[in-house]
Amino acid sequence: MSNQYLLEIGLEEVPARFLLSLSEQLKTRVADYLTEQRIEFSTIKTYATPRRLAVIVDGLAEAQADVTEVAKGPAMKIAKDENGEWTKAALGFLRGQQASPEDSFVEEIKGVEYLHVNKFIKGKKTTDILKKMPQVIKAMTFPVTMHWNAIETPFIRPIHWFVSLLNETVVPFEFVGVQADRLTRGHRFLGHEVSIKSPATYVEQLKAEFVLADFAERQAIIKSQIESLANEKNWIVPIDEDLLEEVTSIVEWPTVFYGEFEEEYLKVPEQVLITAMKDHQRYFYALNQVNKLLPIFISVRNGNSDHLENVIKGNKKVLRARLEDALFFYEEDLKQDLAFYLNKLTSVNEHFKLGSLADKQQRVAAFIPLIAASVQVDQATTNTAIEAAKIYKYDLMTQTVGEFDELQGEIGYVYAPHYGINEQVAIAIREQYLPKSSGGQLPTTTASKLLTLADKLDTLIHYFSVDLIPTGSNDPYALRRQAMGVVEILLSTDWQIDLLAILENHSVVKGNNELLKHLIDFFNARMSVALEREQIEFDIIQAVVASKGLNFKLMVETAKALQAKKDNEPENYRAIVEAISRVVNLGSKAENTHLDLALAQTESEKTLIGLTQSLGLGNVLDTLQHLVAPINHYFEENMVNDQDEKIKANRYATMTTLTQYVLDYLDPRLLISKF
Repeated sequence: MSNQYLLEIGLEEVPARFLLSLSEQLKTRVADYLTEQRIEFSTIKTYATPRRLAVIVDGLAEAQADVTEVAKGPAMKIAKDENGEWTKAALGFLRGQQASPEDSFVEEIKGVEYLHVNKFIKGKKTTDILKKMPQVIKAMTFPVTMHWNAIETPFIRPIHWFVSLLNETVVPFEFVGVQADRLTRGHRFLGHEVSIKSPATYVEQLKAEFVLADFAERQAIIKSQIESLANEKNWIVPIDEDLLEEVTSIVEWPTVFYGEFEEEYLKVPEQVLITAMKDHQRYFYALNQVNKLLPIFISVRNGNSDHLENVIKGNKKVLRARLEDALFFYEEDLKQDLAFYLNKLTSVNEHFKLGSLADKQQRVAAFIPLIAASVQVDQATTNTAIEAAKIYKYDLMTQTVGEFDELQGEIGYVYAPHYGINEQVAIAIREQYLPKSSGGQLPTTTASKLLTLADKLDTLIHYFSVDLIPTGSNDPYALRRQAMGVVEILLSTDWQIDLLAILENHSVVKGNNELLKHLIDFFNARMSVALEREQIEFDIIQAVVASKGLNFKLMVETAKALQAKKDNEPENYRAIVEAISRVVNLGSKAENTHLDLALAQTESEKTLIGLTQSLGLGNVLDTLQHLVAPINHYFEENMVNDQDEKIKANRYATMTTLTQYVLDYLDPRLLISKF
């Protein structure tokens, strides 16, 4: 029969946002421990509820695998005396290895002979290895921890019980004063303490005590109950996956229910109502068949359907208070004109080292034309972005955003018609924070992209200018996210834009080489992350981000082309790298780029000068491939360091001109060509 091992950690309610990651961490640590201890197993399955983290290991071996190790002893000049007899050092070594002289052999290491023995190590029983499971539990790491009673070892939440069963036998251990046993606990209110017979009965025994231990099963049941309710009532219920995961993480025995709220609250913008329900109360919302919000909320109870009317009543009371506040804030907001909010921005600092939010709006509005000119955006679109920039932070001063800060930008869009703001300006205001996370939704209009780029770049430039630069993992102002947003927006467009030129021409950066270098390095680091996601190898990434300029689209195109060449045509790739590396090594030593064809001494030199003079835009890999043979032929026939100074200078000019072309795309000296 296949051996099974169950480990369950019973504890107080784990915060929902950490449950799945901790469950996966426990699985990984148990697997790593068993592997390190040479215990073979087939699979590990996780179980996670708010009050327990558990794994069941299937296919466990009876014992560790036996191993034979070579043990190194003293040097032979120490192991034997002048008479050839074993010394105390040798005999002590052999005794320690439980071996005799007949078991030993001599092996030379770096010219010195040493005494060795083959040491057989009998594998320990699996039970003995599992008794040390506390070291696995102790090694777990947490974003936050708690201490309780006199326990010095911190944990995510206080531990109350352990279940440790190998088949039907308890594997005893003690950790933080708690002894492992077979006793677990059911649902906090509906269940009882239960003695687990074996890992095979674990799930079903917990079900009998109103606990669905399998996270995926629990999640599927919640989703199914919501869908059944929606079908029964003819509603459309959008199921947000993050919310579904969260509610699954806070219940052990889910029961879906719904309640109603007063229709008068539908006067509040839908975005506010949905946020109040979804983000603040963990409720799902319902739409009718034409996608209009209904005065309905859907929630999940951690329990059965008994006395559900009381649960609904309590939830309605809580939601009503939240919606009453939302209605009040909304109505109060609309009593003020736009100028009121814009004036309030003058008294709120972006950061105490920087100006007010009103100052930021002015800076961004002035910055937009510089970006627009770089990508030939038409004047009408540019004006839309500028108009948005002059007011785009106004909603931060509203009471609604004060209560629901996740709606910043969105409220600016919702209130726009009330203040006579046109739709394109309103869209730019709404999309100013996009993308909100790496790989997230991007701005949809050109005006939005201009505003968002100007906003993020302004933030980066000014924060860097007052030395608020992220260090290590510390990034309190989310500047890495801002920079990655710039990268992702530019990659999503067809703009061939060199961000370096924009930075160099910004009034704060111009002439400040140290600030410029910090910004270049910061953007190159973000670009490296973007290229890693494209499965580009490390040396190619390093070579491409070392190119001149910050043309992100060109970087991606070059990196993908290099990677494809390396994967599909390794010999051609090697030839390209070696040829252009040789050129760049020489071309980096000079600055003169004046070429004189009349000074060419050989046909190969004339050919390379001609090719160099005709370099232009196009597929860089095709160009470099075309240059390999002429470069190699050139070096076979010509000595760059010619005795004639004019010829020498002309040849260095050839190398320098080629180098400047290559470095616009990559630095080949960072590529690994020998593979």
